Amino acid sequence: MTVPGSADAFEALLARRGPDLLVLVDDALRIVRAGREAALLAERPEERLIGMSLIAAFGSAPLDAVAWRALSSGAAQDGEAELGPRAPRTFTVDAVPLPRGGLVLALHDVTAVRRGERVRRDFVANISHELRTPLTSVKLLAETIASGSVDDAATTREFAMQIEREVDHLAQLVDELLDLSTIESGDTQLTTEPLDPEAVITTCVERIRAVADRREIDVTALPGPPDGAGVRALADPGRLGQALLNFAHNAVKFSHPGGSVRLGWIADDRHVRFTVADDGVGIAPAHQGRIFERFYKVDRSRARAGDEDEGGGSAGLGLAIVRHIAEAHGGRAGVVSQAAAGSTFWIEVPKAT
Repeated sequence: MTVPGSADAFEALLARRGPDLLVLVDDALRIVRAGREAALLAERPEERLIGMSLIAAFGSAPLDAVAWRALSSGAAQDGEAELGPRAPRTFTVDAVPLPRGGLVLALHDVTAVRRGERVRRDFVANISHELRTPLTSVKLLAETIASGSVDDAATTREFAMQIEREVDHLAQLVDELLDLSTIESGDTQLTTEPLDPEAVITTCVERIRAVADRREIDVTALPGPPDGAGVRALADPGRLGQALLNFAHNAVKFSHPGGSVRLGWIADDRHVRFTVADDGVGIAPAHQGRIFERFYKVDRSRARAGDEDEGGGSAGLGLAIVRHIAEAHGGRAGVVSQAAAGSTFWIEVPKAT
């Protein structure tokens, strides 16, 4: 089965190194020749593809439709299709009719481009939501005060305090966005030094205690491992402290009154792992793989009443910042949790030698 006058040209195209996947088909859309990359995508040997229909080989109706349009119109057609049975990837498809019959199909992988577009759309949607809520509140409160509808000092003062809290939330959001942007860009310059894990934990406990006391949460530093004397973590003290404080804020926020938050650490031959454990609401397994993503929130209803007292709650950036801090150190961050049974967040950084 051949397409006269096309085989040599197609082989020359295959010999060209590039990102495109190439497939040569006849007028019945049966495969005449396919490159190695196309065969890998179809998960079949190259020789087995010969003679197969396009739809049977790749199982893609959109790909088949583009090819049929090109055959019926006699003109080049383009489109987009998802290919790959196990982990679908997105390809642009160009179908070009040949003078003596058949088509050349050129497929270009745009999976990363489409993923980036989705990330940008999600980012715009999320940041728009996070900005709109406090801005709407500020506008309504300010309009009420300006209209003269509130004529007693106590109510005016309460409205002013609400405006201040919303503005604090907006400032926090901007700070976190700038911080995350700096970390993700790789521009963050870590100043690492050997740190005493006990001192790191103690400092974090002291910083979170005031917030915990207001929520009636007990915060404690767990004793280090028996053989931990002399162990040092190689980390940037500011960034590591920021990561642990983010964990601690989350733990306090999602704990019940009278609960406890426990900070500790362990070490192995290469890493020091810092942990922040609580006995709060926990996280269902379905959400645990995504909580370190930007703006991801398991459920807004998880936050206990009173979060607005801390400046409007979280924008969903704190854990994303922690993940990037860990990766900037060459370490990792993660969580072990069970719904309604509490969570243990952890971050690993290198151990000083």
